[in-house]
Amino acid sequence: MLKILKSIRNSLLILILFTSTAFAVGKPSSNYDGAYTYSDYCRGSKNSNAYDGSQFIIRDGIVTNDRGGAGRWTIDEKKSKVDEKGKIYIKGERRGNKSIITGNLNNDEKKYSVYQFKRKVGGKSQYYGDKQYGNLKMKRKYKGDSDYVPCVINFKRIGDVPKKVVSKDDRKITEISINSKNTNDDITLLNNDGKNQKVRVELRNLESITNGLIIVVPSSTPNMDDELYYEKQVNKHGYATAIVYGAEPRYQKKFTGSYTSSMILYDAIATIDEVSKQYGKPKEVILIGSSTGSLAIFKAGWQDLRNNYPSLNLITKGFMINAACPDVSEVKYSDKIQMYAINGQQDESTPPWVCKNLKDSSKNPNLHLLTYAGGHHFESQMYPPSKFDAESMHALPTCSLNYKSNLHQIIKRRDGSKEWNGEEKGYKKEQKKWFGKNCIGKGTLQGYAEYGAKQFWADVKSIIVDKIDAKSLKGYTE
Repeated sequence: MLKILKSIRNSLLILILFTSTAFAVGKPSSNYDGAYTYSDYCRGSKNSNAYDGSQFIIRDGIVTNDRGGAGRWTIDEKKSKVDEKGKIYIKGERRGNKSIITGNLNNDEKKYSVYQFKRKVGGKSQYYGDKQYGNLKMKRKYKGDSDYVPCVINFKRIGDVPKKVVSKDDRKITEISINSKNTNDDITLLNNDGKNQKVRVELRNLESITNGLIIVVPSSTPNMDDELYYEKQVNKHGYATAIVYGAEPRYQKKFTGSYTSSMILYDAIATIDEVSKQYGKPKEVILIGSSTGSLAIFKAGWQDLRNNYPSLNLITKGFMINAACPDVSEVKYSDKIQMYAINGQQDESTPPWVCKNLKDSSKNPNLHLLTYAGGHHFESQMYPPSKFDAESMHALPTCSLNYKSNLHQIIKRRDGSKEWNGEEKGYKKEQKKWFGKNCIGKGTLQGYAEYGAKQFWADVKSIIVDKIDAKSLKGYTE
């Protein structure tokens, strides 16, 4: 009985603490509107992470998560807010772990010793990372734990509230559900293995399906602003369009390790099959997507996969935006598909020189390199104007992706010190941990570059509508 009473008392204390904190924040105010990243250190937790990758967006004093970057936060938008004095309350979950953040964005008192990327445990040193913007407190309850873990949070304002490009759209949107699979890696994809997965797809311009279908595939996050923007750029070219929301279910269920390029490609295959079944087979299919999605698009030309999945043979063109190219691919490539690797000239996250390595190693005449002025995400108005982002993650400058003729992947550090051979070691959690530890770096020029973007979207029209040869395009690069 004493244990039960003690448990009830502790629960009430936690409830009172969090409830009073929530009501302590006044009316939402736009004084602190903007985009924020954050770093954290949670004492006693092996899950501590200096830089999460997610972004919090404060708009009109209401806190949301744009699901960009790591995209691991789900925010209770009805309760998460900032008042005119900077008091902030955020309630949500990160990877299913319940979390509450409280504090004041004006709190710049040096209550905690701060060391860049060094951990100092003991005394008042509860946080590591760069001193940024606003010391906050967090309590997080990890799945399976009986109590909350105290954390220290540091917010960093990285820019204004992202602008939404809104245009009138009277077109009919048809939503369908496709039967896809969680094909974690390329061998699983080749063998048609993996747990079944329902995925949502939005279709537009279905009256043009006989002309062809343009499928916009996502990157590895549930934020679909870019994909919606891409669809708006290509919807006047006489094709039906499909936007695949494949990251959504993977981020909401237990299977959330990552949304891989193999899953993205399987989602595209399932989309072609379902659209063909319901609305008739399109004359051709074009894929367009960014980052991890671009790697999936590249694999759509692998002959072994096209042999196993007949619908892949309908794909005649692929636009790899912010192209995440492998350095080497020994896989047999189809001569029936034109592939366009698109990069910003100053992009240090998915650098154009990596795609040049692929072009030189593969000797594929149907792989065309297109580069334009700007950095990472130069093509999308969903991003603010280009500037250097010290916190933006990248991997390809540190590690190379290499594919053997049997589709197995080898990841190599560019300094030659380490490698992960997927054929020998597999592709599950240990590979992801190794990749995160050995390949992830920070810093790249990122954001919209109007001049390069206009040239790129003009080239897209020239390819799809005017059938112009690659060498005549504005962005063509040898």
